[in-house]
Amino acid sequence: MSGFAAAVSGFLGGLGSTVLVALVMMILGLVFQAGWSKAIRGGLYTGIGLAGLGLVVDNATAQLTPAITALSERLGTTTTTADVGWGSAGVAFAWPGLAFTLIAVLVVNAVLVLLGVVKTMWTDIWSIWHGQVLGGFVWALTGGNVTLGVVAATLYLTVGSLIADYTAKDYQEFNGLPGISVPCTVTLLALFAKPVNKLFELIPGFNKINLAPDVIRKKMGVFGELGVMGAVIGIVIGILGGQPYNACLGLGVQMGLVMVFLPKTVSVLCEGAIPIANSITEFIQDRFDGKKAIYVAVDCAALLGHPSVMASAVLLYPLAVILAILLPGNALIPIASLAIIPYWCGAIAPYFKGNVFRMVVFMLLWLVPVFYIASANGPLHTLTMGNLGLADPAMLNSSFDMGGDILGFIFIKIFGLFA
Repeated sequence: MSGFAAAVSGFLGGLGSTVLVALVMMILGLVFQAGWSKAIRGGLYTGIGLAGLGLVVDNATAQLTPAITALSERLGTTTTTADVGWGSAGVAFAWPGLAFTLIAVLVVNAVLVLLGVVKTMWTDIWSIWHGQVLGGFVWALTGGNVTLGVVAATLYLTVGSLIADYTAKDYQEFNGLPGISVPCTVTLLALFAKPVNKLFELIPGFNKINLAPDVIRKKMGVFGELGVMGAVIGIVIGILGGQPYNACLGLGVQMGLVMVFLPKTVSVLCEGAIPIANSITEFIQDRFDGKKAIYVAVDCAALLGHPSVMASAVLLYPLAVILAILLPGNALIPIASLAIIPYWCGAIAPYFKGNVFRMVVFMLLWLVPVFYIASANGPLHTLTMGNLGLADPAMLNSSFDMGGDILGFIFIKIFGLFA
């Protein structure tokens, strides 16, 4: 059985997210009778769009990292916990419960869909890695209990499908993505964003501030254009980081590139995913007399297309570092983990109607518990990666995505009772 788990781990990890998503979408298109041409085109365009998104976001993070690192050094920061960012994803493909969790999640999801408990059909196989990492944490926490790790991961991902159902209509309408849902647990933020926005509406003065991209364009003219706005923000970040003038200008161009091209890559992803999602919906409804609604799970990258998302994210990069320094007791200075911020912004954009001001304020509030949870999870994060040979067990490490995950932290506390 361990050989089977290793084979599955090697296969999935070797394919990578873009190829795996493309293959899954092609297969779904064929199974649900979309036709060969639509299935092949849909799968490839979904994979191409996802790859494009990865290039743009990774490029932004890589270009910003020197300036953000320099900024943190100028502020005289010291940290006891290394930020490994998405390096924690390695746990998903290395822990011994990988294959069992994958099977369990797909079986449980199929049963719940057939029973009508959930509408989200978990077709986004890649994003299951979040639950796999949690399973690895529980496995390490309980002294190598694979069963508890698999149970924790399956429950965690099932909660993700319930949240996906809850947020589906909001994401479909705001992002122009009919028939989809997003089970990736970054959408947990939506449960808090909606009530917090209602609270914002009650604050005099605050409720009048609207920095939605279309409003910014009208009021600021050329400086409200996405590319120009990104360039200005990039230059300012470079100056704050004490970078030389040529590096500041280069960073400005790179941030302008991000703001202009990110929506275009999302449109490519949608061009592939939406026809297949529609085919699946039609197939299901034809066989259930139109009574059964089904959502097709897509990666959270599909939420990055709105102009407010990267505008908020780029502003948050330096603000997150400053907040990390100001928070007493925080042990993590984010560098690698900054890459998750655009996806968080994509998850909340519909609930603030793309108002960059509200999105940034909400995210700064959200980051406070994230920092403390990531710090508290440092020992377990390090133990898990150390046990799997993914990091030096003598150096504390953590991350935003899974190390600072609020839902995951609740599961860790619950399953810690069995340790």
